[in-house]
Amino acid sequence: MRPAARKLLLSTHVWAGLGLGVLLVVMAVSGTLLVFRAQLERRLDARRFVVAPGAVRLPVDALVARARAAHPSAEIESVHSYGDPTMPLLVYFTNREYVHLDPYTGAVLGVRQRYGEGFGFIEGVHKFFQLPPSIGEQVSGYTALAFSFIIVSGLILWWPATRRALKAGLVLNGKLRGRPWNLSLHKVVGAYAALVLLVSCLTGVPISLDWAKQALYPLTGSVRALPPELPDHGVFSGFGAAVAAVSARFPAAREIYVPLPKAGVVAAYAIEAGAPHPNARSYVWLESATGRIRQAAPYAQASAGLWLYYWMMSLHTGAVGGPWVQVILLLGALSVPLLAYTGAVSYVRRQSSRAAKVVPPGPALAPVAPASGGSRDFPR
Repeated sequence: MRPAARKLLLSTHVWAGLGLGVLLVVMAVSGTLLVFRAQLERRLDARRFVVAPGAVRLPVDALVARARAAHPSAEIESVHSYGDPTMPLLVYFTNREYVHLDPYTGAVLGVRQRYGEGFGFIEGVHKFFQLPPSIGEQVSGYTALAFSFIIVSGLILWWPATRRALKAGLVLNGKLRGRPWNLSLHKVVGAYAALVLLVSCLTGVPISLDWAKQALYPLTGSVRALPPELPDHGVFSGFGAAVAAVSARFPAAREIYVPLPKAGVVAAYAIEAGAPHPNARSYVWLESATGRIRQAAPYAQASAGLWLYYWMMSLHTGAVGGPWVQVILLLGALSVPLLAYTGAVSYVRRQSSRAAKVVPPGPALAPVAPASGGSRDFPR
């Protein structure tokens, strides 16, 4: 690389890192706290997330009515039903709060703010910095894109010219001190973490930016499945009828999601019993007035764009690959604060060193007049 191009790339890398450092650290730290959410949340909040299995479940609509009575301040938006007999039924409201219910007794287990407490709060920080989602998701999405550039530019700047230098560049030099040590640590940690961080960034971008999500379809040469157009009679047969229809279409489903109808269509989905990951959604479109299925798109037959999007979502959240992938994602996220610190300290020390080398000029010396009758030459 030519010196001028390298200087420009280095300058861009440094200033992008300094400018986005705080946002990147917030995203990374919140991400580390979410890696093991699936294993921890139910254990830490068993009162709301764990129920004792009973003989018979109450009708879904009866449970929805109890949720509405316990939460009259907002309108119902959707219902989550689970195949796991120890999971509660969740009713989601328009003010972003869940009501947890025991599906066997109908008892209200509690109310939970989706992004206002526990892991939900951390998720809100990670996804949109607890800003309005329409703004925060744009910020996080473009920050992830910028971080992708920082990672790639760092690899280009680090890449050694020879194989011997490459091996040396992957080992910390314990003899270094001060700025050389910070810079060495920054480069070595960055080299090992680069691939994990790049995958985390690129899998997170479509989750935040809708245009990136939609771009997956032309990139994979596929077409997004569109819901059917149905007459809107302004009547909803109820969540119970919809859940029953989806259950009949996908028996033993791990999860069923049913929202309120829009334009006469209920756009539900199910996670089938043999689904490859927790986001493998099989979509079902039902008539709102009758609860009859008009169109279904099993995940196994999904378009490549949809399949890729949900696989990327599961990889980003550590829901595929088992505990090893979760540990790798955790280590990658933990490297970000270290990279931010070593990069910032290296820059500050470099600037301080440069300032110390600039010595201000001393006062000008007045010329010395020669002695009377003496030589005009300076003494030797």
